[in-house]
Formats: sequence, C-alpha cells, structure tokens
Amino acid sequence: MTRQMNREDFKHLRELAGKKPKRKTKLIQMLWPEIRQALNAGHTLREIALALKKDGMEINYSNLRYCVACLKRKDIAETHQTAFPSAGVQTDSESVSLDAGSAIKAQRAKKIKFDHDPFSTRIKDLV
Repeated sequence: MTRQMNREDFKHLRELAGKKPKRKTKLIQMLWPEIRQALNAGHTLREIALALKKDGMEINYSNLRYCVACLKRKDIAETHQTAFPSAGVQTDSESVSLDAGSAIKAQRAKKIKFDHDPFSTRIKDLV
C-alpha cells in the first residue's frame, strides 16, 4: 500500500535550500545580487574576488569574470524578455534558418560575378 505524501515529508529537500552549494559557480549565482550591488557601487571584480577570498571562498579571477559575464547576459536577456515579451522574436527554428538562408542568398546576389567560358571560340571572349 502506498502512503500519501505531504509537505512535511520533504524535510531533506527543504534543508538543501538552506545549505551552501558545493559548486563555486552555483555559489556565485546565489551571491549574484550582492555582487551586482558591489559592481553597481563602482567596485571592480578584483576587489570582489579579494572580498570573496577573505570570506573563505577561493575562486580564480578568470572563473569569477566568466561567471559574472554569464549572469550579466542572463539578466539582460530576462530584462529584454520582460520589457518586450512579443517583440517579433521567432522561436521556430525553420523560419530562422530560412531567414539566414535568404540573407546569404541576397549577399551572394550582390557580388560581382565573373562569367568566363573557357571553350569560347570568339576572340572577343578570349581577351
């Protein structure tokens, strides 16, 4: 017989939410609001890396820079998505590939073509 589950049965899951993540990238993601505030206040990533080191988190500067760049891009994408929810962005992969194909065709059509017939017998064509 299967017993019915309720919210109190998931105490281990609730405990996980309060624990520090094991991966540094997830920890940076969790600390992103504070890091963003420090950046907006004019502090550099080097200063933030030193502050994290003083707090006991050893992270390579280049890894921190990469994580922050990804989080900034994610913020920009979310801001754009909320500001312009239906800005004509096509989600269908076929229509996007067709647009890319038509752009390439148009670019190729603009190029100057060199038409030469190597088997022409007319002297005008050979010169």
